[in-house]
Amino acid sequence: MRVLVVTNDLPPRLGGIQNYVDQLCRGLTAAGDEVTVYASAFAGDATWDAQAPFRVVRDRSSVLLPTPRVLRRTLRLIEQTQAEVVIFGAAFPLALMGPRLKKKSGRPFIAFTHGLEVSAVRAPGGAHLLRRIGRSASAITFVSSFCDDSLRAAFGAGPEYALLAPAVDPQVFHRAVDGSLIRDRHGLSTAPVVVCVSRLVERKGQDQLIMALSEVRKAVPEASLLIVGSGPYEATLRQLASDHGVDQHVVFAGAATEDELPAHYAAGDVFAMPCRERKRGLEVEAFGIVFIQAQAVGRPVLAGNIGGVPSALSPNKTGLLVDGSNSAHITEALISLLEDADTRKQMGADAAEFVRTGFTWEGRTRELRDLLNRAMSPEGQ
Repeated sequence: MRVLVVTNDLPPRLGGIQNYVDQLCRGLTAAGDEVTVYASAFAGDATWDAQAPFRVVRDRSSVLLPTPRVLRRTLRLIEQTQAEVVIFGAAFPLALMGPRLKKKSGRPFIAFTHGLEVSAVRAPGGAHLLRRIGRSASAITFVSSFCDDSLRAAFGAGPEYALLAPAVDPQVFHRAVDGSLIRDRHGLSTAPVVVCVSRLVERKGQDQLIMALSEVRKAVPEASLLIVGSGPYEATLRQLASDHGVDQHVVFAGAATEDELPAHYAAGDVFAMPCRERKRGLEVEAFGIVFIQAQAVGRPVLAGNIGGVPSALSPNKTGLLVDGSNSAHITEALISLLEDADTRKQMGADAAEFVRTGFTWEGRTRELRDLLNRAMSPEGQ
């Protein structure tokens, strides 16, 4: 089939949604589909686009919005590529032009949803905007049952709904990944290590890990915290580590390269991201791809019990859910995982199997292709 993807989320931009869109486009291409991606501009995009297995058309703007200009460009691309179906990489806001696109081109469209749509539906007027999309969409996908529960009513009864959770590449994220080079680089060779891989923003919970570390070290004296990522909260986190007297035991590694990302997960004995909601639910974790990446390399996870996160693990089997605002709860959970090597080992093995059997891009691509075929059928339109 011939597919046009319209998105702001594509590498070389970094992030889980960007990886999600990229991997699904790669999967469709590998399955023999002709994929063209219309994406916003980003620094370094020409180099990245040249190695992509699908065609990428970049807009001059760094952000695509549902404007008349972007609509006209999308219609031209449909005509040029003879696209049979359109995918919006995120429903909000780009799929707001979906109804006009469908009317003018006659092509069906589907839209992916992530955390932004959950935030939108909780904002004044947001549900009305999503309903406009839902009236014309052939299908809407969700990354978790939480997103389904939060959004289905807003989109309405018109489209088909499908769960299309994130996944991992088992050739990249697997139990044989070695984290020793990362440990050695940061002087963590023999230390029990808690690792957190995420953007450094308040809701991800790195602050709670830092505050818990002094108590954790009373039970596990050599414990250290490896924080991987960059973001606006870094200066605050560094000051917090100093204020709590653990700055010598917290490593800020910066953002990991794509090649070294699996090894950064493997450098930890436990992966922890005790995320929490902020701004009355306007900031929430829709799924949390970092949790399945960590589990794929055989690491038990400690996760904030919010949003779609429970869908990303098997609670009490592959990891622990905690209240991301409760320091005592986080401390207790970390100590329990670091002190019990046998439980940690079993959880890690179960975690890798959990991801291997349920979270592969090959499986997600099959599900997406089935959805697109239904969207193109007379019943789907």
